[in-house]
Amino acid sequence: MSERVFDGLKVIDCASFIAGPAAATVMSDFGAEGDQDRGAGCGRPYRRRATPPVGSGLASNPGFVLDGRNKKSLALDLRSPAGQAVLRRLVGEADVFITNYPPPVRRRLGITYEDLSPLNARLIYASFTGYGEDRPRSR
Repeated sequence: MSERVFDGLKVIDCASFIAGPAAATVMSDFGAEGDQDRGAGCGRPYRRRATPPVGSGLASNPGFVLDGRNKKSLALDLRSPAGQAVLRRLVGEADVFITNYPPPVRRRLGITYEDLSPLNARLIYASFTGYGEDRPRSR
């Protein structure tokens, strides 16, 4: 296969529903290496959002399966020092960090642009929000 536009790019997918994970998936389709944080416990809530079609043999939501393709997967508890340490090491080596957590959650977890950019001067911080970054409903 010929070289793809994002070959060699490292992406951290630290998102929950559809837009964030889908962006990382599209990047991986074009060659990016993706690490997907599935969160602590039973993983991303999107996995359980819709049931698979009866008789399909699928164990997960088909949309979740599509959004997870081409990615490595790990479960980090970002509320713990150990989870934070792993994430910070990955951010130091990454090119892109994608999140769609609401701004208050990012602040609680220490994953805002201000938290992560000092770890990697070349990091691209991609943010997806349903209500904007600083609008009244974003909080």
